[in-house]
Amino acid sequence: MVSAVQSRLNWDLSTGYDFFLSQVAIYEPERFGLRASWAAGVRSRLSVEDRQTLETFWQIYFLPMHFIFSVDAPKDTAAILKAIEHLPAAKRLDALTISYETPADVKEILSASSPRAKWTQAERDVIGEYYANHRREMTPTLLDMVYNSWAHREEFGQKHLSALKAYADSFFFEEEHRILPALQKGLSHAQMRAGTLPLPAMLEELSSGVRWAEITAARKIYLAPSFWGAPFLFTEHLDSSTILVVFGSRPDDMALIPGDIVPDNLLRGLKALADPTRLRILRTLAQASQSAAHLSRVLRLRPPTVNHHLMELRMAGMVHVIISAEGDRYYATRFEGFESTYEQLTRFVSEE
Repeated sequence: MVSAVQSRLNWDLSTGYDFFLSQVAIYEPERFGLRASWAAGVRSRLSVEDRQTLETFWQIYFLPMHFIFSVDAPKDTAAILKAIEHLPAAKRLDALTISYETPADVKEILSASSPRAKWTQAERDVIGEYYANHRREMTPTLLDMVYNSWAHREEFGQKHLSALKAYADSFFFEEEHRILPALQKGLSHAQMRAGTLPLPAMLEELSSGVRWAEITAARKIYLAPSFWGAPFLFTEHLDSSTILVVFGSRPDDMALIPGDIVPDNLLRGLKALADPTRLRILRTLAQASQSAAHLSRVLRLRPPTVNHHLMELRMAGMVHVIISAEGDRYYATRFEGFESTYEQLTRFVSEE
């Protein structure tokens, strides 16, 4: 079992994943449990145009994992920016957003977009369905933003590179030095666990509770640690049999915000347990795994309310997320999360 795991696993170390993931966190601070005022302060270091360009990108596009993976070592921020800059401006959006997973009809529509070729309603429906399949709801305004970025791709490519450079100069070059030792430590830990655990158990441990049938069925898996992505798991098919997995590896004693002394994991755990509705959810899920829809009916809660609380519990590592081969999601109580929060609290209070 272990030797089979090791033969299927490969490793990737790059601060490039965090270069982009930190942008997502700064533009969606609530999703990552990040203090909104601090995130706003980082954004304020950028010009209005650079802020708007990055916001536009993250409103309508996804983490460019395939592109980061393709960059030659050392795959740091400077290397990522250099690789983007070497591309013609009109080709940058294609390189960052079109991957193996992008359907052929979507590629065709995006590639044919121009100021003289407005999307038909049928084409808008195809693009909207593609985003819906990736759990992203697209409004007419957001679809217009996708069209405009592709119709004016050279201009967008120039603005986006300028914004990425400004973000690196104003924040991430310095942040990169802080997180690199944690990434190296996280990769070493994952490699060690791969030598002692079956693949499903190892991936579940690294992701703080995600069980995904599709990942364990892949013939080749690349694992890459991320500081800013913790505790989430990000995946992308590189080809029909290869999956790239970016897993959270922020140490329990480190905070997301530089200089904060209280670790994020501890705050998330205490916050998760301080809500009576979340305690009811944990008690229910301890009896049997359930979908969010079924949990909503059992507890007589609105679906958005259940989804919100499940996200808080997921961020605290207190629920298992079980994803079937068909993509259905079920949740179960993860008792390891209670133990981890208790240990972190004891360790933090006891430190001088």
